[in-house]
Amino acid sequence: MNTATKSNKAKPERIYQGIGVICGRVKVDQAGKYFIDIEGETFKFKPTKAVRNRLIPHLEKHADALVYLRVYPAYNLNSHKLWFNAIAFYTSKPESTQVNQFLLAGVWQYIPQLTNQPVMSIYRNTLRSGEKIEYVRTNHIPVQGFTEQGYRYELKNSPENPHKRTFYQLLVSLNPQQRTFEYLVTLDSTEDIPPYIKQKYQPQKPSQSELGERKKGWEKGGVVSVYNTITKSYPTLN
Repeated sequence: MNTATKSNKAKPERIYQGIGVICGRVKVDQAGKYFIDIEGETFKFKPTKAVRNRLIPHLEKHADALVYLRVYPAYNLNSHKLWFNAIAFYTSKPESTQVNQFLLAGVWQYIPQLTNQPVMSIYRNTLRSGEKIEYVRTNHIPVQGFTEQGYRYELKNSPENPHKRTFYQLLVSLNPQQRTFEYLVTLDSTEDIPPYIKQKYQPQKPSQSELGERKKGWEKGGVVSVYNTITKSYPTLN
């Protein structure tokens, strides 16, 4: 455990979250996409409608002025790029706020999409009004310098994986040049995982072409009857 860097402050509420404040100069391209320059590095961000309605008039008058954004961090697992969702806009630094400092709260674990390093999996606490559970997505954020062992689900019953699934609340710092978060301090940790929105697993039915390929393999093995039994449970695809 990182006991040397544990905080003595009161333990915060145990909910899943990732939030912080960034500062920089904002540009909007011809396609209407938003970017912010942080210490010479450009990051994409998506503003809420309320932020956009305040930000656009401000940029029209102060195009090169520094702006402050309260943001949720997001990480694209395919492109390995960090970006942000902006939920609040300020013309000056909010009081009692450290710029580029973030609170990340989630489960520290390995995921199939990124097997070479653990991530902070920030699940959703609740559904928004009218939101469907099928569209809920978990936010997975890498953190450099956090040395706790990440949980591996595939080894959950193995003696090689003695570490239990653990919920952490971390204070981290954004390193714009490295385009990543760096560990600062552990605010809280517990093996009592807070509840979160879970998607129900619904296995996809194989297509007719996939069934055909399986049939070829089964025919070679003399188990065509198995194919005939399985296909009865799936409707014919036109």
